[in-house]
Amino acid sequence: MARKKIFIVEDNDLTRFTIRSVIETTEHSVSGEAGSFKEAIEKLPESAADILLLDIILPDKSGLEVLKAFRQTNKTTKIIVITALGQKKLDEELFNAGTDYILRKPFSAHGLKRAINKTAEKHE
Repeated sequence: MARKKIFIVEDNDLTRFTIRSVIETTEHSVSGEAGSFKEAIEKLPESAADILLLDIILPDKSGLEVLKAFRQTNKTTKIIVITALGQKKLDEELFNAGTDYILRKPFSAHGLKRAINKTAEKHE
């Protein structure tokens, strides 16, 4: 599997640090980070990310809004949504909007790596 560039959108600093730390133990790399909708929309286009790790609950808008805005201009980057919410209707909306994988909180390092690897395989 080829090395993938991963962009992290997560408003919780500790969770974002943990995700970055896990990614750094893999063959993949972090291409950028954001803690809000505004920051994500500004930084994402420049990141050249292969995979977007996206928290669904952000302080200024929902991750679903980031997903929809991002998909208007980028159809190829794979998207992993991170959420503690487990609602079938939301899952359907996320997949219909272009999500490739849903990772439920709380998650383990192993669970995160598995989500990244499964999503990376779809990218090839």
